[in-house]
Amino acid sequence: MAETRQKWKEEMEAKKKVAKQVDIVDFCEQQGFDLTTKNGKDYYSAEHSSLWVNRETNSYSWFTNGKAGDVISFAQTFFDKSFYEAINMLQGEEYTKREPSTFVQKPKEPFRYFYKHDANTQAVEAYLCQERGVSPTIVQALIEKGLIRQSTYKGDKDCLFVWGKTGKRVGVTIQGTQRNEDEYGKRGTKKLVGRNSEANYGFNVSLGIPKSLYFFESPVDLLSYWTLQEASLKDCRLIAMTGVHEKTVWNMIDHTYKSRGVMPTSIYFPVDNDRAGQRFVDRFRDMAFETSEGHDMTFLPLIPDDFVIPTANVAVYQAVSEAAQVDWKMIAAFHKAEANFSETMEVTNHMDISLFFSEKQKNGKEKPVLDIQTAAQTCADKLQAIRETKGYRFDKLFEDFSTNEIAFINKVKHFYAAYTKGDLTIKDTLYKDWNDTLSKHTDIEKVAEIMVYRNQKEQLLTVEEVEVSSKEQAIKFGATIRDKQKVLGHFEADSKEEMEKLIKIYGFEAVDKEDIRKYEPELLKHGHAKEELLAR
Repeated sequence: MAETRQKWKEEMEAKKKVAKQVDIVDFCEQQGFDLTTKNGKDYYSAEHSSLWVNRETNSYSWFTNGKAGDVISFAQTFFDKSFYEAINMLQGEEYTKREPSTFVQKPKEPFRYFYKHDANTQAVEAYLCQERGVSPTIVQALIEKGLIRQSTYKGDKDCLFVWGKTGKRVGVTIQGTQRNEDEYGKRGTKKLVGRNSEANYGFNVSLGIPKSLYFFESPVDLLSYWTLQEASLKDCRLIAMTGVHEKTVWNMIDHTYKSRGVMPTSIYFPVDNDRAGQRFVDRFRDMAFETSEGHDMTFLPLIPDDFVIPTANVAVYQAVSEAAQVDWKMIAAFHKAEANFSETMEVTNHMDISLFFSEKQKNGKEKPVLDIQTAAQTCADKLQAIRETKGYRFDKLFEDFSTNEIAFINKVKHFYAAYTKGDLTIKDTLYKDWNDTLSKHTDIEKVAEIMVYRNQKEQLLTVEEVEVSSKEQAIKFGATIRDKQKVLGHFEADSKEEMEKLIKIYGFEAVDKEDIRKYEPELLKHGHAKEELLAR
């Protein structure tokens, strides 16, 4: 029995490989499935809305239903076949039709917005602006539009991110404003999606005509990126997926087209720099096609610190590469593509390729710590072995150099090309998400030793070091608000961190970008230029 089953598995695996090579367009023609094309590469269906078939990649994407895949998946989806029926169908073999399922799925209840609001949003504003560093102007604008609310549920002051869809509330993301590690563990705060929120949708904001879409993992990441790029973001739609969900991408592309009459041409993924984010981006890596309107649609990663190499790794790469006479940046590119510089043997690429810096682990098993010296040496030796006059024979790294392996090597080449042309930074710590990036970007070093800001009322805000006679604290920081020569207010702080918060609350919010534009800064000492402050 075991031998028979093993033989059947081997036969089906062989059939699967053959089926995956069937030309998807030829298959459609044989089955009478009508497709049209303008360039012989991209095909569209008149019968099925937003269905795109690409001959070069032998794949399809169906925006309306959030489905995408290879030719086997196509046969399953559009001809109602099981996986094995689809394999047989692609090879022109008869199949046995399954009995219809007796399972009846209970219809999902519609979303109901039953949340009660506070009369004010002080807790939400304090959490988003002071703790997370989001621009107060952005937060206030979303409050006024009803997209951010403060909940009163069970006495908690939660932040409600309301999902708007053509004027209707179709879901909500609930973000706690108070930390409680005992209740919420490592993440620290409450994070929920409202019951029956619409599937494959999320919190979203449109800025002008949405020619570009940006997909984030959370509303806070969305607001953080918006704060960092406030001056440059326009004609786009920002979307929080609440995780990483491929179906949300296709659904939001389709919804944007249907509701706004615009087919987005640039799809960006500013997701987290971790395993989930990297694997998610890999699904769309190098994907591009021409829309039915004749426009190119591209899918582009915007992962924070995606081109940063950890400082500690560089010396290891350089040492082993010198002996093998290979470029250390190529070793770094393999480590990045395979394991995202993880300190454990963790596979972080969607292709599930593990060569030097990772190994496949069973669920629940603890991942071993990476021996980077040994892994880098093995990589360098292998690269030396496959190097030829015109470059590397990457196909020799694999027994089967097929779709997944080719996609992985393309990812390696992507990072190597970036490293080679100088698109890299070497530093000790990598930022994981856009809020982490924002918090570092708005670091307290923006509060210089002496600054003067002038607003439209000719009022001045002066920040300077104040020496005090104390053994515990040798230096404090003081801020003075003046109108002409009259003192309007004064406050002190024990640290630069405290001073920054006080400025934001009581002063001109001088360290925020929109306020630097609003209140003309004049730096009176230390030779600081205005451009230097604006860049910080």
